Amino acid sequence: PISHRKGTSMKTKTLKGLQLIEMVLGVAITALGLSFMMKSGLGQTAVVAFTQNLAFLTRLKSGTLIIIFNCSCVLIQILIQRRQFPKLQLLQVLVAWLQGQIVNVFCYDLPGFSTWIPGSYGVQWLAMIAGILLASYGVAVMMTADLIRHPFEQLVMVLSQRWAIPFSVLRSRADMLFIGLSLVLIVIFHLELTTLREGTWVSMLLLGRSMAFTFPAARKCSGYCQLKERVTASVSLD
Repeated sequence: PISHRKGTSMKTKTLKGLQLIEMVLGVAITALGLSFMMKSGLGQTAVVAFTQNLAFLTRLKSGTLIIIFNCSCVLIQILIQRRQFPKLQLLQVLVAWLQGQIVNVFCYDLPGFSTWIPGSYGVQWLAMIAGILLASYGVAVMMTADLIRHPFEQLVMVLSQRWAIPFSVLRSRADMLFIGLSLVLIVIFHLELTTLREGTWVSMLLLGRSMAFTFPAARKCSGYCQLKERVTASVSLD
C-alpha cells in the first residue's frame, strides 16, 4: 500500500536524522572527554599528547592542532584509496573540525571550565578517569551511529587492510609511535613533561577495555538502533 511505503520512507529519513544527531553527540562527548584529560595535567592519549606538544611549539590552540592532524588523516586516506575512498567519508573533515572546535571551547573559552585547575592530585585523577570514560562513551556513540568514521581510527583501519596487519596490533604501534614522537619533541625543545605522564599509560590500558561497557550502553541508549530494529522487524514481517 502507498501509505505503508510512505511510512517506511519517513522512518528511513528519521533513521538518517538520528544517525547524524548521534554522530554529532558522540563527537561532542569525545571532545569533552579529551578536554577533561587535558585539564587533569596527568597526560593525554598518545595522539592528543603529540598534537598538544605541537600546539605548545606553534602557539596554536590544542583543538586547532587536532583539526589539522585529523584532516591530514583524511587526506592520507584519499591518497591511499583514491577512487575507492567512499565520498560520504569526506564528512570526516566535519568530524575533525567539530571535535577540535569543541575542545577549543572547553579548554579556552568556556567560563569556569577553561580556567579550572584541579586543586589536588586526587582531583587530577578524578578528572583523568572522567575524561577516559567520556572519551570511551563518545567513541562508542559515534560507532553506534555508524555514519561517519573518526579520521585517525579510519586511517589505521585503511592501513591495516593495506598491510594485512590486525587493527589492534597496528593501533597499538601507532600509539607507541606518537608517544615516541612526543618524547622527541619534549627532549629537543625542552617542553614540560605534562602531556606524557602516568595518565597516558592508564588511558592506553583503560580506553579500549572500557569499550566493553560503554559500547553496550551506547547501543542501549541509541534511538537510532532502537528504530532500526523496529524498521527491520516490520520489513521482515512484510
